[in-house]
Amino acid sequence: MDLGLTGRKALITGSTAGIGAAIAETLAREGCDVAICSRSQDKVDAMLAHLEPLPGRAIGRALDVSNHAAFAAWVETAVGEFGGLDIFIPNVSAMTSDWEQMVNTDILGTVAEVDTVLPHLLQSDQPSLVYISSIAGLVGVPPMAAYGAIKAAMSHYMKSLSVKLVRKGVRVNAVCPGDILFPGGVWDRVQQNDPKQFEKVLKRNPMGRLGTPQEIANAVAFLASPAASFITGAQLVADGGNTTHVQG
Repeated sequence: MDLGLTGRKALITGSTAGIGAAIAETLAREGCDVAICSRSQDKVDAMLAHLEPLPGRAIGRALDVSNHAAFAAWVETAVGEFGGLDIFIPNVSAMTSDWEQMVNTDILGTVAEVDTVLPHLLQSDQPSLVYISSIAGLVGVPPMAAYGAIKAAMSHYMKSLSVKLVRKGVRVNAVCPGDILFPGGVWDRVQQNDPKQFEKVLKRNPMGRLGTPQEIANAVAFLASPAASFITGAQLVADGGNTTHVQG
């Protein structure tokens, strides 16, 4: 199936490891030009070297997306080099139990990012925004109450944004990953340091395994692409059947 991503221009935040890196690589393999960023220049450089052989062009910069001026400057650079912007993937999360940090990064930071990229997306003939949420926003997570509550709030924001922008042609969707395993990630650290807890995590996953970043990236690439042209306001849960309630 041709997703129609060849020549499209995408910007992905937090895109040098885990889900963000898999999204950047998947889009680049599909022929999309990708702009990546993270706080570490070494990680950006390594990711750019990894992406270099792929069909899509890749550019990158080290920055803290919570620095709104730095993020805005990066967007202008990316749009200038690519000649436009079609896809925005906000992937950065504080992922902490600290309420203030979660509000500042995940809510205020993401809203500011959307406000920054939106004028450029409105110039595209197939604009798409795919927010990376979490099943934590759908179920109770006592140790990470702030994280879950903020993700739930962002799902509401993305739905409202989709309604606001639908007649302007901008599609807004979200993907909610379940338990995802990758080197250096949360569940990798649990697997290494607390094997008994990791076994409990495996048991709560009906497929008997955790997901991969690639499986999330595949879902994101589809929703971001013109192949999903009639889908907006959706929240796609990709969790291997972990959540058992009806999702709508």
